[in-house]
Amino acid sequence: MYAEVLFQQKVGDKDTLTYEIPKEAKIGQAIKVKMRGKEKNGIIWEIHNNKPSFKTLPIEEISESTPLLSKNQIEIINWMSKYYFCPLFKILKLFIPKRNLARKEVKSKTIEHDQIIRSKKLELTEEQQKAVDTILKRKENNFLVHGVTGSGKTEIYTRLAASYIEKEKQVLILVPEISLTPQIIEYFEKAIEIPATVIHSKLSEGEKYRAWENIWKNEAKLVIGSRSAIFAPFQSLELIIIDEEHEHSYKQDNSPRYTTHKIVKKIQELNPKTKIVLGSATPSIETAEKFKDSTITLKNRIGNRTLPNIEIVDLREEFQKGNYSIFSDRLREELTKTLEKKQQAILFLNRRGSASSIVCRDCGLRIECENCELPMTYHSKTLQNPSLICHHCGKITQPPSTCPNCQSIHIKFLGIGTQRIQSELHQEFPQARTLRADKDTTSTKHGFRDIYKAFKQHKADILIGTQMIAKGLHLPKVNLVGVVLSDIGLNIPDFRTTERNFQLMTQVSGRAGRGKEPGKVIIQTYSPDNIALQHTQSQDYNAFFTYERTQRKILSYPPFSKLTKIVIEEKSLQKCKDRANKLERTLWKIARELKLTEDLEINIYPAYLLRLRGKYRYIILIKSTSKKEIIHKILEKLEKEDIIDSGIKIDIDPIVTT
Repeated sequence: MYAEVLFQQKVGDKDTLTYEIPKEAKIGQAIKVKMRGKEKNGIIWEIHNNKPSFKTLPIEEISESTPLLSKNQIEIINWMSKYYFCPLFKILKLFIPKRNLARKEVKSKTIEHDQIIRSKKLELTEEQQKAVDTILKRKENNFLVHGVTGSGKTEIYTRLAASYIEKEKQVLILVPEISLTPQIIEYFEKAIEIPATVIHSKLSEGEKYRAWENIWKNEAKLVIGSRSAIFAPFQSLELIIIDEEHEHSYKQDNSPRYTTHKIVKKIQELNPKTKIVLGSATPSIETAEKFKDSTITLKNRIGNRTLPNIEIVDLREEFQKGNYSIFSDRLREELTKTLEKKQQAILFLNRRGSASSIVCRDCGLRIECENCELPMTYHSKTLQNPSLICHHCGKITQPPSTCPNCQSIHIKFLGIGTQRIQSELHQEFPQARTLRADKDTTSTKHGFRDIYKAFKQHKADILIGTQMIAKGLHLPKVNLVGVVLSDIGLNIPDFRTTERNFQLMTQVSGRAGRGKEPGKVIIQTYSPDNIALQHTQSQDYNAFFTYERTQRKILSYPPFSKLTKIVIEEKSLQKCKDRANKLERTLWKIARELKLTEDLEINIYPAYLLRLRGKYRYIILIKSTSKKEIIHKILEKLEKEDIIDSGIKIDIDPIVTT
């Protein structure tokens, strides 16, 4: 007997290598083999009795008698490889951690779980009870829970999870951000009274090993994690909940560029018993359209609390009356009231650092990253010394004392960052205790958890943060949310920009007024008439959905079309442009040969970030309104070297088109 063995590394032109195996070997088993004189760990991918024309080696050992991959997992890996145009070895890495494949046990470590004290069982509202009953009793297996912020979606999830765990089934709760996991873990563990198995990127190798093993052995029933948790080796998974389903972090940026929703749907195809529940206060247009016949709506906040009052402040008027501060008079006034009442506030900014860019006032030179040709961000306290950091490639330099171009000493720090907000807060409100939550302050393993706990315990009055504080957090003492500058990102040339900003503003607004007192939201902007802000203020998702759906239909964008983005990267701008044009011509030629041009658009344009990490970037966007997978039929005809070329990146179902 012979086996095609798959490794977690590239092994040549083929995906697998052929070895002799004993008759008792099974597909999906972990084995050890010799490759170029060294022992390697692999997975038996296929078994056959076709003797190859070349000499084959026998396997060294079967590492584990029970297969590490199930038949369904192998089918998903094969499907992902074809759908996302990605080699098998890259996908295998998602499914099995390196240490687990090697069967290299971690030294026994006693894990001390805090005693789980059951939280007082909450009485469900009529809306919540109806949602739970509908999902558990109806034959359909796909539901969208669309509830306003603070409507108790998480409590619905716990009741659903408890119901399945009582039947000895496994439950997966997906959250978009690692920052949300401490709160979610605590909530679920107290409600269901069992420890959760957690999977996300910040786990140590040992933690990953143990989590994977517990799920594979069917010992872990409650699993909570970020998108990568979907690839865990479940044995009895029958409920998948995707919380904050609209979040773009459910899309993987690197190859394979998968969408979590698509993988979940494939899992359900292979195991029709699996129930999928998506939840959000601001569902994506695609999800809302797809689930329009199985949407459960929660219109009211728990305890009949009102949604916060949202006020838009025009910063142009502030400037005209001589207020050059970060804080408008209204925001300053509300912050004063909040501090006087011993309440808490959140100040939100979609950016980190102290200033967005540094400019010479004499000659106008803007300090840019030499790799990306984008403004570097000034950080006054992130590192030991003040630094300029490129948040696209990671380059770090020292801020200049004089202009590199004209030697002027008149260097101006422009823009607003979280550090600058914190600094000016201390000047305006010296008595206020502040915390900052952005990627710089939460880079350590438990960074965000510690900040979240400290703020929840009221060890600070004001939390300043970026996107990670905009969603999912339940902080009952927060009565004021201030959006310091909403304009960042409003004008990015992408068809999802309006939706993205509406979701972000609505989500961050929803952090206010979740306690006993009504909340207040101040949104500062130079664009008060922006459609996303107007719909945020009215807090009418249905009106926004109707508007945005109409725009998408007119322009034939998802959910009314399929998209694929191809990014071409080269060190030379001209070479990049030439290569993109050549590939576009090839795609049209294939489409004509296959007679697939009728429902097809192929557009070519420079990327929004034209130069990134030392390379220029052009984009080819392919759009199809056909219900058939015509884009895949065209891409499958490309030469293999085009598909696997590191300078060509194929992104199926892209989230961003710029």
